[in-house]
Amino acid sequence: MTEQHAACPPYPWEPFNPIRAWNAFWGLVGDRDDTRYVFEFFRAVNGQSMGGILGRFVNSEFGRNQIEDRTRFANKLLDRETLKSYGRGTFAAAYLHYLDTENLDPLGVHVAAVENAPELYAQLEREYPEFAAMTYTFHLAHDLHHVLTGYGRDPLGEALLLTYNGNQSGTRGSRLLGMFAGLRIRSEIWQWPVGRMMANARKMARESTDMVVTDLTELLPLPLEEARQRLNIQPDPLYREVRDSWTGPEPVSAKA
Repeated sequence: MTEQHAACPPYPWEPFNPIRAWNAFWGLVGDRDDTRYVFEFFRAVNGQSMGGILGRFVNSEFGRNQIEDRTRFANKLLDRETLKSYGRGTFAAAYLHYLDTENLDPLGVHVAAVENAPELYAQLEREYPEFAAMTYTFHLAHDLHHVLTGYGRDPLGEALLLTYNGNQSGTRGSRLLGMFAGLRIRSEIWQWPVGRMMANARKMARESTDMVVTDLTELLPLPLEEARQRLNIQPDPLYREVRDSWTGPEPVSAKA
């Protein structure tokens, strides 16, 4: 199915399917490293919510540049020598440190998505190039968002980043998955102030610059704190305090 929004090209969407979403969520709880469930959850709940986001993307200078040639964005993230040249303390240095300590590839999220649904992504490239460019961009920006927000790849950090991204971009799938994951974590570790941390993530989302229309690679040469200031992002100290002081077992919950 396709949906046409004002000033927005056609894009694919599937009807909201709560049963499919519920099954995907519990599959992810059972194996939080199986990203198939993440993409399955998003496809089950995003529905027509992506129309407004796509409209913002295609009508921005950054979005138009990505539609014309998305490799420019990717090539900047893959050019380790240039990123290293920006020096210690920069956004680029923090990004490389994050990739290396987590053993990640800049293209990893997108590769996992394509492997999960190769026919769908082939269709996107053929029939919905604008939507394909936006999806590709979102996938590559995911790790940049981790660095900027300060949320780690632990279950709590992933739930909070999903909450931030969902509220910041308007993506229903991220917002709902973050909420469900947060509730699940709260049920497992009652000592954690999950509600307050999720409220902090929503507040940061409301106050920060619209990531959908922002080329984050332009900020990579800057000191990390300056990049955050330009985007009006202030990492939540409560999250860091909880993570640094916790010595118990990790929750068995969703991960993006």
